[in-house]
Amino acid sequence: MLKIKKQAQSIYAFKETGGEVLDFQIEKNCLKLFSGEEILCEINDEIISNRYFKVKEVKLSDEKVCIFCHDGVYNYLLISCIGRHFKYTLGEGVADFLVLNDEAYIIYSEEGMFGSEENLPIAELGLIKIDIFTGEITGLLDDTILETLIDVQSMSCNNKIIRILCYEENDDDFTLDYDLTSKKVRNKVVLDYTVSGLLSVRDNFYAWYRNRIYQVNESMEITEEIIIDKKVYDEVSSISIGYSELVLESENEFNIVQLSKL
Repeated sequence: MLKIKKQAQSIYAFKETGGEVLDFQIEKNCLKLFSGEEILCEINDEIISNRYFKVKEVKLSDEKVCIFCHDGVYNYLLISCIGRHFKYTLGEGVADFLVLNDEAYIIYSEEGMFGSEENLPIAELGLIKIDIFTGEITGLLDDTILETLIDVQSMSCNNKIIRILCYEENDDDFTLDYDLTSKKVRNKVVLDYTVSGLLSVRDNFYAWYRNRIYQVNESMEITEEIIIDKKVYDEVSSISIGYSELVLESENEFNIVQLSKL
């Protein structure tokens, strides 16, 4: 497990090949992200000056810095790429997002899809794809699938499939696979164990719950178990996941489980 000391204003940025801790600075309507002494990106936008503005998650992809943030009302995706900046208003109830090549995939929770009438219409599409450079938005799910997305928790991608984790009130939690080639949803699997989130390494998917990570097959059957140090797990203040990494954040440090290096 990799341990990295925290600064007062730092956040873990996920990347497919392994992330890093970034420092950030907010001044008026300007957000700066630093990798060591280097300014990784500098974005100016009116939402940054909002007193409720908060950076929730950062993902790095090629030369793109993708910042998922909130201004107290809506979620936004801010993207910096080689001096160009893009802003996408996502509305309420975003459950998770992925960045694959030049496209962002956004999935909404029940709150987003069926919540306030003031929410953006795109939330009703459930899973959307945004072309980062043109802003074109595509809904990826048909109505019959949307009806099954009761409470989306997270998603992960192995470059062929986006696997979606959903909860149900009767504890029949399940996963769905969205095939990136056929653009169809298939392989609904009802789970007989509890899962909090999904990760992936190359072609393999993993399921995380508390201090355990399970490698799973296409049918979500457990093929291998990884146990996280219970003492480290008990001391964390928050846990986040992205690509192949699980980050346990405590008061003074980040503890990172890097599945690609196990």
